[in-house]
Amino acid sequence: MSKSLIHWLAHRLVCGLAACVGLAGGAGAMAQVAGEDPVPVPFAGDQVIRVTVQTQEQLRIVTTLADNVWNCRSGVGPMDLQVSPQKLPALIQWADQQNLPHEVLIPDVKALLDAEREQIRIANLQRNVDWFATYHPITEINTRLDELAAESGGTATVFTAGQSLEGRPIKGIRFSAPDLPGNPRANRPQVMFEGAQHAREWISPCVNMWIADRMIETYATDARVRAVVDHFEVVVVPVINVDGYAYTWIPANRLWRKNRRNNGDGSFGVDLNRNWGYQWGGQGASTAPNNDTYRGTAGFSEPETQVMRDFITSLPRLKAHIDFHSYSQLVLSPFGYTGSLCPDNALFVMLNANMTGGIFSINGKLYNSGPSYTAIYPASGVVPDWVYGDRGVLAWTIELRDTGQTGFVLPADQIVPTAMENFEAVLRLCEYVRDNQLWMSLPDGSPERLIAGTPRSIRLNVKNGEGMLLPGSVRLHTREGSTGDFTSTAMALESGYTFIGMLPGAACGISVEYRFSAATAHGETIWFPSSQTALNAPISQRFVSFDDSMETDLGWAVGAAGDIATTGLWERADPQATAAQPENDASPVGVLCWITDGRSGSSSGQYDIDGGSTTLTSPLFSALPPPATRVSGTYLTYSRWYSNNTGTGANSDSMPISISRDNGATWVLLEDCTQNAAAWVRKQFRIQDFVSPSASMRLRFVARDLGTGSIVEAGVDDVLVEVFGCARSGDFNQDGGVDGRDVEAFFLAWEAGEPDADFDENGGVDGGDIEEFFLAWERG
Repeated sequence: MSKSLIHWLAHRLVCGLAACVGLAGGAGAMAQVAGEDPVPVPFAGDQVIRVTVQTQEQLRIVTTLADNVWNCRSGVGPMDLQVSPQKLPALIQWADQQNLPHEVLIPDVKALLDAEREQIRIANLQRNVDWFATYHPITEINTRLDELAAESGGTATVFTAGQSLEGRPIKGIRFSAPDLPGNPRANRPQVMFEGAQHAREWISPCVNMWIADRMIETYATDARVRAVVDHFEVVVVPVINVDGYAYTWIPANRLWRKNRRNNGDGSFGVDLNRNWGYQWGGQGASTAPNNDTYRGTAGFSEPETQVMRDFITSLPRLKAHIDFHSYSQLVLSPFGYTGSLCPDNALFVMLNANMTGGIFSINGKLYNSGPSYTAIYPASGVVPDWVYGDRGVLAWTIELRDTGQTGFVLPADQIVPTAMENFEAVLRLCEYVRDNQLWMSLPDGSPERLIAGTPRSIRLNVKNGEGMLLPGSVRLHTREGSTGDFTSTAMALESGYTFIGMLPGAACGISVEYRFSAATAHGETIWFPSSQTALNAPISQRFVSFDDSMETDLGWAVGAAGDIATTGLWERADPQATAAQPENDASPVGVLCWITDGRSGSSSGQYDIDGGSTTLTSPLFSALPPPATRVSGTYLTYSRWYSNNTGTGANSDSMPISISRDNGATWVLLEDCTQNAAAWVRKQFRIQDFVSPSASMRLRFVARDLGTGSIVEAGVDDVLVEVFGCARSGDFNQDGGVDGRDVEAFFLAWEAGEPDADFDENGGVDGGDIEEFFLAWERG
């Protein structure tokens, strides 16, 4: 027998026919013939180093010093960087010079990859090895889906959602118990689990396959599983990015992330999880085709996201959706594109805790949770934002093990533990959806305060979980203060599943308590937050001390010491649209704002900021309340535009925004803006959290291009300063009138140093209180 034939037979025995067919770059690229040297893998001597950067400039530099970024993020904070031996000394020297914390996460990337390949080789040599003992190529995953359907007794069906860019099928499995009395399969709610949008995250398909495997294989023996499969149709798509996943089974491509789109400029791949159409193109998504977070040319530009969009849209009863990724051990709820809390954040907080608690209960692994934007990083165009924001379905990303010790190359002995702990999270989510008939939440959040004498509308979302909402049953219950009976009023349907009611405008200084109720068609009353608790909103008066829509010039100043920008200086103008600059100001009426040169020019970079800084300083304004006012808070609000995510040095600059209480003698930073929202962003700050309010306040915006090649445009509009509190009454003795007896009562309290005599609210009783009292007494 020839040597080549012997090698061919050995190859068939090692990897099996299914594992050797259809892999990008040649069949059986991961296979190794017994007795031969391993296929060479690059990355010899590469390490993964975690460096915690503190500024955008440090981020720009550190990413140029690395060979590959393992994070799915681009911002200040911990960055996991793959570094070759040639670049490592320069990176470590620079980090030490900058005094930045850094540590070695993976001392030898090649050794980790070699160990993974060897584990797969040995597992493929063994007979009757458990399917979850190792990782599998896409062909073996699809074969196992067919086997599960055949073993299900007719409860499971394999489907093809559509084709990938390279023509591979995107396959999944859907299963539900046979029809039950009063519970036909066709009417059951649906839950969906998917993964491998990012090709290198091999643990993700394993967790999805475990969900399908356990729910089908243990249906007859596990009461919890049976209850879920009796109640739901469960849909699992293990691998969305089938082309990219197949490509990672070629040794040199193991750490590939994107799909396999030829971008036409020598680069390949679009990040599918930046390509979903809801709020596509904002923060955390790159415009550079060679970047790992490249968003594509448009929302849903890729066949894979188009296929999955259409498939998810075809699920009319979908209630919950999880997209599995790695790594970081996180349960992430919407939104990723904005730091603003989503309308159902209170519900997500509760469910996040329920799922992370379930994960911890299995193996003691801690998964943190929260909205994607703040819990991990800004990311626009991600699937949970679309599933929740466009389809109205509860949706999550779960980042699986680990926290960086092995990263994307999670050892195979952690497949089953990772799958088990996340299966518990899946069961808990399904049980919540099954057991809760109505889900209520406040889309605008709880109002921080109410204005005295002014009723305020409040909106409530009421979603059907497992019960039909009884029409006309949604009610708002309110009372003034914390005692007495609640008054109940019907809430009107505003649109969709959003209802609207009115909170009363009570007297200043007290509070309004409120809660909500709704009834199901089965006669059960559901309360939010509960029948025994209530939400609370204090009553204040509102005093506006500064309000500038920029339609007239109130005295803003352009320029400061150190400003050397050559173009893009601040001006008050009606901006002309560019790729980096708005077409309109932020105001609902009016057209003017402060903008860094409002002209459009022949390109977005013609009139942007170049060569340094340009400073915009507000006129002097007061943040003090009227005399004799008990203040609860003083707030500064403004709208800002900022763009810094294009050009050769994208995301390398920032705009410091500061406040002064002493006419500009000293400044305190409010925020260092780096947010590329492609929109006007409204920001609010409680002034007391930064400086003591005074009569000599100023605000300063420093837009700058530090010579890195980024295109920087900035804008400011609608600056507002509000004081909330209660004006003190001259009726000191509270007998219903203002007369001499109030003066006598005040001085008795003042001489005794009683807190009620502190009319100027400075924390002490002194001569200033006398003047403030008489101002209030004269006011009545």
